[in-house]
Amino acid sequence: MLLAGCGNDDPTPDDRSSTASESSSASTVGTSPARPTLTAPHLQPPVQDNKYIREGKRPKVVVDPCTWIEDGQIAEIGFEPASRRRARDLLAEYSFLTCRFMNGDDEALSIESGNVSLDEVREKYAGSTEELLINGREAIKARKSSGTCSVDLQTKVGYFGITVTTHTPGLVKNMQPCDDIVHIATVLEPAIGKEN
Repeated sequence: MLLAGCGNDDPTPDDRSSTASESSSASTVGTSPARPTLTAPHLQPPVQDNKYIREGKRPKVVVDPCTWIEDGQIAEIGFEPASRRRARDLLAEYSFLTCRFMNGDDEALSIESGNVSLDEVREKYAGSTEELLINGREAIKARKSSGTCSVDLQTKVGYFGITVTTHTPGLVKNMQPCDDIVHIATVLEPAIGKEN
């Protein structure tokens, strides 16, 4: 739940130029329904096929943050669309698809979509969460460390997590990870889709 992953190798020059304007109607691997997605090969999610999903113990993660969130949304919240990198996805009993963005050296934005319920997140962080509604969607906010703040939004199969980590250069500028987290969540929530 709350994983900090390492990004993949830098994309090739051709991949680096891929933007939200290069989209198709093809669905991302292992997800439904079909919807426009970013198509750069290095951004595509892994196939979700493991015993927990096959045995019906956990649903597939539907929303993929690396291919469903458009560049304009990322720019609107102050992060760099060109910094988009797929972080380490986790496919096990609990599965997470994760994408990472940067705001220079000041902050990192991690967005993950998982098949863990919001109630499970509440239980893990009992006593340190704040209940929210983001565009009418149930959510919780948690400050997980002095430099990290998250908002996790309910989805049909789990949650959509938004985490801001403020690095030392940002802290020196008096930036705090929770400062804009609700605004960020409000801008990104529509990417989930009402059907999810």
